[in-house]
Amino acid sequence: MRGWAGLMVGVLALALLAGCGPRRGAQNEANNPSEAPASRVKVRVVEAQSGRLSISRTTGATLVPTRESQVGATAGGKVLAVLVQAGSQVAAGQVVLRLDPVNAQTTLRNAEIALEQARVNLARAERSTAGSLAPLQASLESALANLRAAEQRYQEGKQLFAAGAIAQVELVGLEAAYNQAKAAADNARENLARAQRASQEDLALLRLQVRQAENQLAQAKRALADTEVRAPFAGVVAEVYVNPGEFVAAGQRVFRLADTRRLEARFRLPPEEAAALPLGTLLNLSYGEQTYTARLTRSSQVPGTDRLVELTAQVEGNPPPGVSVQVRYTLTLAEGILLPAGALRTEGRTTFLYVVQEERAVRTPVRVVGDSGAQVVVEGIRAGAQVVFPVPSSLSDGDRVEVVR
Repeated sequence: MRGWAGLMVGVLALALLAGCGPRRGAQNEANNPSEAPASRVKVRVVEAQSGRLSISRTTGATLVPTRESQVGATAGGKVLAVLVQAGSQVAAGQVVLRLDPVNAQTTLRNAEIALEQARVNLARAERSTAGSLAPLQASLESALANLRAAEQRYQEGKQLFAAGAIAQVELVGLEAAYNQAKAAADNARENLARAQRASQEDLALLRLQVRQAENQLAQAKRALADTEVRAPFAGVVAEVYVNPGEFVAAGQRVFRLADTRRLEARFRLPPEEAAALPLGTLLNLSYGEQTYTARLTRSSQVPGTDRLVELTAQVEGNPPPGVSVQVRYTLTLAEGILLPAGALRTEGRTTFLYVVQEERAVRTPVRVVGDSGAQVVVEGIRAGAQVVFPVPSSLSDGDRVEVVR
């Protein structure tokens, strides 16, 4: 019995030793965590790409005619008739209203009479001049003929005197006759020239009077034509400011004309947005269910009292004038590395993100140069970098990560 009892004690001792051995090994492993496999944070990533960050915005605009004119009366008088109503389409040169033409017609008849009188006076003076100059011209021609004869006799006398055929007293008489004929020719020439000058001056004055009368007649014709106020270009009569029976003065506006074939969209934007829209930028206009295209043509550059800049765009198509439309435009905020805005983290004044390098999350500071709300453009990383997004709340710099595709 003692032998059997000793054997059982030995078996139990071996069993106890076998059960204790593994637990001590686990305890030793727990006491040495550096020897256990390291855990990894599972993350998703986006690839940093170069691009342009743009944003689409809308604002209200009013469609107005590109060409509009306040048409004034070029003559004064009583309004006899208004031939069109507001909203009527008119052609270029079409009569819109008529003024009383009685005074203009009287002025025109007087101008016609004055011109006819001036022409008669000129014709009479020309005939008179021709009659008065003819005798003087004949006298000059006679005096010149006498001069030529006297000169010939004098030259022959000198030859005869040299030959001793005549006495000196005869030669002196021939010379005196020659000098007398020369003086007579000079007098006749002077008388003709004086008469011609006087006639030319008189005729020039009369011709000026004819031209003056012609100008007065042309002016009277224009004044009569001005009693019909016409449309300077084709368009729509937007407003009529006078009624039949009223008196208007020259220069007073009588109707407003708009060319509705070409419209402009006018709207106002903050200066920074206006500066980001260069001339020639294409815009989309929405009116009801219709969409039109417009091209930016003008910018005031200087903000108004509301601190906004006025811009004007030429509209393509035929939308109705005077209506309000929605203008949709695209602004380029920045160019560079595009990323989701949610990839950024902020700590104090530092903005950073996590880039996966060698299976670790590396905290990388960046500078934001453009922000549309959903996307940002940053500086500080290269295109192609693997950026953690979305960012786990427990992620820290240097953590080992496992990228989940």
